[in-house]
Amino acid sequence: MESHLRTFLLGTTHVDRESILIPGAIRAAVLVTVAVSLAIHAGKPNAGIPLAIGVIFVALADSGESVGRRWRTMLWTTLWLMGAALLGGLVSDISLLAVIVSAFVAFAAGLAGAAGPRAGVGGVLALVVFIVFAGAPQLPQATFDSALLIGLGGVVITATTVLPRLIVMRGAVTVALGPTPATWSRIREHVQTRDAFLRHAVRLGILIPLASIIEIASGFPHAYWLPMTIAWVTKPDVAGTVTRVAARILGTVIGLFVAAILLLVFEVSGYAAGAVVAIAGGVAVAFIWANYAIGVAGITVLVVVMFSFDDRSVPEDLALRMLATIIAAIMAIGASYIWRGDSTTPTHR
Repeated sequence: MESHLRTFLLGTTHVDRESILIPGAIRAAVLVTVAVSLAIHAGKPNAGIPLAIGVIFVALADSGESVGRRWRTMLWTTLWLMGAALLGGLVSDISLLAVIVSAFVAFAAGLAGAAGPRAGVGGVLALVVFIVFAGAPQLPQATFDSALLIGLGGVVITATTVLPRLIVMRGAVTVALGPTPATWSRIREHVQTRDAFLRHAVRLGILIPLASIIEIASGFPHAYWLPMTIAWVTKPDVAGTVTRVAARILGTVIGLFVAAILLLVFEVSGYAAGAVVAIAGGVAVAFIWANYAIGVAGITVLVVVMFSFDDRSVPEDLALRMLATIIAAIMAIGASYIWRGDSTTPTHR
């Protein structure tokens, strides 16, 4: 019991200083500031949402991999985010179809972790984007435009991250043009009933559509928050899920509190809201690997303030978002004890 408590406390409060990504956070914050400011200046603040998603989410996938291989991770993540946004937007007008498709997307995202930690992060990010776009109905043309803007944001953050180092480090070019890892063969090794990743994928494929059904049936104003939270916190192992749930709740409480002050007290909007999104995104990128609770606080502020560009009712829905987070936590922890994987199967962070 004492060891579990120690693990729980360390998982939510410990900050791994070596994992704080300051340069990446500054780079992402600057790019988001520019992107959102240009969108607001053009009279299309909503365009800043997919641009910011592309920049921040691709930056989150950049976990300090070697320079020569980093661009592949970032560009693949960009492509998966674009596909997830496009697919989510196209099914968003038909609730039953969105629920069915979410099961397949969630299963694929859960199994992606078997290919490695970076693939796992990319899978989670793509799942989150799918859920958000599936829960926010748009016109097909708007969906296509959003996917392109996400791609633009991803390409820009990739270029500004990788190109300067490739120019300076000559040997990195050789690595960049080298063979790619055998991703499918690594995933195939885990396709067996006792494997933790396969069981995690099955649980996620059940949890996400179930959460979507609950949110749609309950009439929650934002049909993406509950399944999105489950996507963020669920891990292949019980200990990882419990720790993440605790960190998620702590980070969400802090993030919603900060967002409430900014939106309800200071009534930030326009360029000021864009600056908040940039800073929150920078915090998320800097701490997502060092302390999940702090990273989640940044993501929460980013999402709430960013979507206030499009929906001014967001501030009044903060309490419902907190309730949905608690429901998602209960569902995620409960599901993690069902059909648990082989304890000898290695899992990623």
